[in-house]
Amino acid sequence: MADSVSIKINKDLRPAYYDDFHCLAADCRFSCCKAWRIAFDKKDYLSLKRQKGTEDLNNRLEHGLKRIRKGYMAETHYGEFDMSSGDCPLLREDGLCALQIEKDHAALPQVCRVFPRARSYLPEYLERSLSPACEGVLELLWNLPDGVEFRSDPLPKKEQKILTVPEGRPLVPFFQTIREWCIDMLQDRRLPLPQRILLTGFALRELAEGEMDLAAWLARARALPEAKEIPDLPREESALAMFLSSNLHALGPLETASVDYTGIQGEILRALGVTIQAGTTRAAIPLTPYRAARQRYEEKFKDREYFMENLMVSLFFQLSLPNLNSGEELWKSYVNFCNLYAFYRFMAVASCREGGAGDKAELFRLIVFASRGMIHNGARQTDLRDELFQNDSATLAHMAILLGG
Repeated sequence: MADSVSIKINKDLRPAYYDDFHCLAADCRFSCCKAWRIAFDKKDYLSLKRQKGTEDLNNRLEHGLKRIRKGYMAETHYGEFDMSSGDCPLLREDGLCALQIEKDHAALPQVCRVFPRARSYLPEYLERSLSPACEGVLELLWNLPDGVEFRSDPLPKKEQKILTVPEGRPLVPFFQTIREWCIDMLQDRRLPLPQRILLTGFALRELAEGEMDLAAWLARARALPEAKEIPDLPREESALAMFLSSNLHALGPLETASVDYTGIQGEILRALGVTIQAGTTRAAIPLTPYRAARQRYEEKFKDREYFMENLMVSLFFQLSLPNLNSGEELWKSYVNFCNLYAFYRFMAVASCREGGAGDKAELFRLIVFASRGMIHNGARQTDLRDELFQNDSATLAHMAILLGG
């Protein structure tokens, strides 16, 4: 067994657009202060309880904080804002935060100070990224027709670290080399994006199955886009039915024939003509409405194909893919990525559903919704991924179905 490896981290790595991000504040249409859970640790909870200001701020804090006594991640999710009205209790009518206005940015809980930013120490770099659950981030991706570039700068001494890679993880020290090829593949515009993702899977499968000659692997991987026989993605009705079934499952629970057709889930189900068999979770899914929406989407956004590419490249980076801790974890991370692409593709097409606005604002609304429900819900991602393994569907053939919708 190889010994552990120590890697000095004295530089950062980030998408170039990271430096251009700023909060849209009152101009944000899909505010992070609305329609989702905002939880924080004990330190932030107690800090919020101690804040004093105007009568308005004191009243908001007194009635707007809740303790989390049990449940998922209760140790770190100690408290949360009461979102029963749909909005954060600190959100003013002008779209600004009452606490930040009175007490400055430092008074906010960490989740509010940091979002949509994230950072993690990985081999060679401290990596900084931005979540696609923010409209401001999507706007940056929208305005990058030439693709995503990356920047690196030296870290101040206090942020430098030594990362120790445990023994038994021989691929981890080569993470940056492997991930760099993956991102180059995802941005190789000689092929449509779904085929690029599929070819990425062809290469990663070799590593998952035990290939250790990185130089030979890299040579084969770089030759993949020029292969004479690049597999087509399935387009028959049965494949589309499987694609839709998978993504309707990802969209949310389908419980009864009297499912409440309100909110985003209901809007999509209704527009796609989906009906639920009484007393079951089985759904009747006609294909024609989705096909029509897909045609409208491809016509409407034909000059913005790069947006989905930028989204998936940024996501690949943000999620620190591929996971090289083991062959099994590597393949699971790729399957999860295909699942995420399929869901984003489904939601993007749904923005052009019958009766939908079919414009950039609606596209962003659904992408933000998808990101909040998946990227910021690791348990949900894991459950959906593991279902594919339990159903023997975590194969490249099934990934091609997920990529072909």
